[in-house]
Amino acid sequence: MIKVQDMVQQMRATIGPNRPKPFALIYCTADRKRGTGGQIREIRKAFLVSTRRAGKSRGWKVNVQPLGTRDIISIHLDLILYFNNQDLV
Repeated sequence: MIKVQDMVQQMRATIGPNRPKPFALIYCTADRKRGTGGQIREIRKAFLVSTRRAGKSRGWKVNVQPLGTRDIISIHLDLILYFNNQDLV
């Protein structure tokens, strides 16, 4: 089991200068505006693009980019289920 703070710290880790360390995660989708979500998705290798606060009371989001693509996926920290095959506390 891993804490959210430790997870974000590991996401920010680098191998060398300008070389982020890849990680794996499993998360659940959710969209309140469209009323959709509930799909479990897995990203095997991704790296952190940025972290940001989503409004005053909404919590934190992370932007990750899967390796080999130019897509950026925004994920709320509460929706991440597993990080590098470890449960989140």
